[in-house]
Amino acid sequence: MKSIAYIALVSLLVLKIIFMSCFVFKTESNNLFFAKNAIASENKNVSDAIKASPIIAEENKQDNLPFILKQKAELKARQEELKLQQEELAAVKDDINKKIEQLTRLREEIKLDFAKKDTIDAQKIKHLIKAYSTMKPQTAAELIGKLDNDFAVELLSQMKGEAVGTILSYIDKDKAAKITVSLAGK
Repeated sequence: MKSIAYIALVSLLVLKIIFMSCFVFKTESNNLFFAKNAIASENKNVSDAIKASPIIAEENKQDNLPFILKQKAELKARQEELKLQQEELAAVKDDINKKIEQLTRLREEIKLDFAKKDTIDAQKIKHLIKAYSTMKPQTAAELIGKLDNDFAVELLSQMKGEAVGTILSYIDKDKAAKITVSLAGK
């Protein structure tokens, strides 16, 4: 029984192979089997093409000459355009560098002006401290009582402790308390 099944299976495979080969032959897909002919025909076409190529190449050179000249002109124009852009960029870069230098100089001048102002303010504060220190405590207390708390704290923080204590004793108690708290915070 097994042998009959094997024979039937082999027979089916053989029939399938035969039908497939007929099908391939009919659909002219058999060029794979006749590759020598295809290669030989290609060789003839290649040799003919080589013989004809100088003429075609010469014709192509003449046909392409206007195109090549146009491309060359466009390339030259593009190069000129790029050169102009580079020059413009260089000019802009120089302008930016000059402005940076100007701004740097201006910043240094501003720093110097602030330093001078701070020095002048410090000298004025020292002068006021000296003036308030030499005044009678009651007069200094009246004047300091009328000042802004922050400015009063700045003045009193740079005065000697004895003078500050005496002056604070003559200032309004609420304002004296606020000034004392601010002095302790410094």
